[in-house]
Amino acid sequence: MKNLLLIVFFLFSTLGFGQEGVKAEGNTVKVSEIAAVWPGCDSAENKENCFSQKFLELVKTTYKYPRKDTGDFLRGKATIKMHIDKKGVVKIDTIETEEPRIKAALEKMLTKLPKMTPAKKAGKPISTKYTIPLDL
Repeated sequence: MKNLLLIVFFLFSTLGFGQEGVKAEGNTVKVSEIAAVWPGCDSAENKENCFSQKFLELVKTTYKYPRKDTGDFLRGKATIKMHIDKKGVVKIDTIETEEPRIKAALEKMLTKLPKMTPAKKAGKPISTKYTIPLDL
């Protein structure tokens, strides 16, 4: 009976602590982190490149250049700081730019960001921060 209890305890203890994305090799434990995935990039070979391409597509198709008082398009640089939470929802932290009209145009564009598959660490969803510089 003791042997049976020992075997059952051993089986449950080893199976109960198995995690996806965690690999033990000797005395080291490696925890892999998987980046957030843009919808449609699930099957892409390089998900990070696909994420960047999809973001640039969004900028190209939805960003409306504001105009100067003279009627010319307003150009400039901006930095977007955002995070994708554990549920895959994109939340904008800050938009840094010298021109308020560029900031307003970016805020409008960023409302079009889709819900993502959240990043994972050791198989569990995590919040991930992103800083995206733009030259508009």
